[in-house]
Amino acid sequence: MATPSPNDALRPLRFNNCPVFLLGLLYGLFPIGDWAGTRYYSRCGCTKNLELLNGMKRRILSQAWADLRLSLSAVACAMFALLALSTFAAEQKSIDPRADELLKRMGDCLGQAKFFSVNAEVWQDARLSSGEHVQAGRNIEVQVRRPNRYHSELRSTRHHRELIYDGSALTLLNRAENFYGTIPATGSLDNAMDLACERFGITMPFEDFIHSDPHKDLLRKVTSGSDIGPVTVMGVPCEHLAFTQDNADWQVWIQSGPRPVPRKFVVTYKDEPGSPQYTAIFSNWDFNTELPDFVFKFEPPPGASKIPVKEIRAENKPQRLEVK
Repeated sequence: MATPSPNDALRPLRFNNCPVFLLGLLYGLFPIGDWAGTRYYSRCGCTKNLELLNGMKRRILSQAWADLRLSLSAVACAMFALLALSTFAAEQKSIDPRADELLKRMGDCLGQAKFFSVNAEVWQDARLSSGEHVQAGRNIEVQVRRPNRYHSELRSTRHHRELIYDGSALTLLNRAENFYGTIPATGSLDNAMDLACERFGITMPFEDFIHSDPHKDLLRKVTSGSDIGPVTVMGVPCEHLAFTQDNADWQVWIQSGPRPVPRKFVVTYKDEPGSPQYTAIFSNWDFNTELPDFVFKFEPPPGASKIPVKEIRAENKPQRLEVK
């Protein structure tokens, strides 16, 4: 009978006259295999085969236990991670389902509209160099035509500005001082707004409501939200919603009925001294009047100067939730 070496451990065909050798390999699964193999080798005097069998049993058991421990550890880690993630999400998001539903209806109404126009009266807290707190007001008109047209015009006692996106460039015009700057930009309105904000620090008026998915965009950093209840804004029945995030609290009043548009929007900046507020009151929502190309075409005014628009540094990028 040939004498096996340790390297032959995985070569059962080298063992002559050992018809129950395979039973011995089933040690970790069926105890009868261990008993039969050990009894056979003991009776036939195959001591070396018996030693090899015992060595293989130890290796099989050792590897089996190692694999089992690894599998159990992986399952435990996965379960712990899922539990921690769900707990974290629950702690981070506490939004009233009714508030979420109403905001989703508003987002669908705006995001799915092919075109619309709206006016807004905006009031924002400001602090004078003397330390006195005042409110600064302005009027803004906005026209949107999806997927890639935008025009806004801002007027106040001191300012008169326009911002135009025609699908190939984003232009900022200061009519009061008669100069403008142009930024190359292509793609959808979402792409243009992201480019303007991230690279140039420019927030387009009402961009939170102009994104293709306003519901998702508005809730991106929200930790809690609630439905305050029905109220009226300028005589229009609305539903009042309130939301909280790390640096700001914001409220939106959504028109009741088949056209759930925002009628009022208020942001309170908790991370700034005095917690200043921004308020926008919307009017003249129009989803019926089509907007021709000339609305979004920029023509420099006579004598206007063109200036470069500089990119901002990463550390100075704006982080505020705001509808300019």
